[in-house]
Amino acid sequence: MTDVCHRLQVSESLCVELVEYGIVSPVGPRPAEWTFDLEMLSSMQRAMRLHRDLELDWSGVALVTELLDEREQLRRENRILRRRLSRFVDDSLTE
Repeated sequence: MTDVCHRLQVSESLCVELVEYGIVSPVGPRPAEWTFDLEMLSSMQRAMRLHRDLELDWSGVALVTELLDEREQLRRENRILRRRLSRFVDDSLTE
């Protein structure tokens, strides 16, 4: 965790707070042993930008992050379904 905090230039207590709010879910039984993948680092950076730029508290950041992730998942599913549908209907109907 120390490496992640150093890379993001944040305190260890902030990293713990991001985990407590469910913004990221590292692997490991306790903070000293937590490991974060690149996607989690990106999520942490996004969370800190939301907190700073929109002046959201951490529970608000967690909610916005969850909604943004859900929106992205729905967009991916929509693209897949549009491709499947395009095999059966005129392309102008799927746009």
